[in-house]
Amino acid sequence: MFLTLAISLISVIAFAQNSHIKFMGIELNGTISEFQTKIQTKGAMVSPDSKSYPNGTRVYNGTFSGEKATIIVWYNERTKQVYRAKAIIKRYGKDMIEQVMSTMEGKLDLKYGTDCKESELVKDDYLHEFKQSGYTLENGIIGLFVTSGGFTDQVQFSLHIDYHDKENYAKNTAEEMDDL
Repeated sequence: MFLTLAISLISVIAFAQNSHIKFMGIELNGTISEFQTKIQTKGAMVSPDSKSYPNGTRVYNGTFSGEKATIIVWYNERTKQVYRAKAIIKRYGKDMIEQVMSTMEGKLDLKYGTDCKESELVKDDYLHEFKQSGYTLENGIIGLFVTSGGFTDQVQFSLHIDYHDKENYAKNTAEEMDDL
């Protein structure tokens, strides 16, 4: 009994150490084609705006944690390996975006805990002050921050929930360094 439990626990720990961070329940691993197939089953559609983004980036319109969002996925142009994904939720008004930020932060705290979280107050280019948080996990990093489109409190604000897979982000960076 004890031996079976120990072997099971070791297997779970070994699997957890090798797994990739998940975005919308999908591992940030594999090719952009594989990732696109999976994200489309969740209702996301390739955005017409995708063509205006740089190579190695694909943009989708969809829903992230119950909110209408623009979803951006980064992949290595040569290998097509996915390494980063971000959801952007937009609202008009500082109060509105702060409500969404608080909700998303609460959800991330529940899922990942607060031991892996660091937060600080930052000012954006328009002097709006917001809390910015980062969750450092064994298999990646999740950033949570707000940007704004102007000086008043009634402009459009964007909440960014940004996922970086540790292993694939490092691979992409190493490959880019080969160009230097």
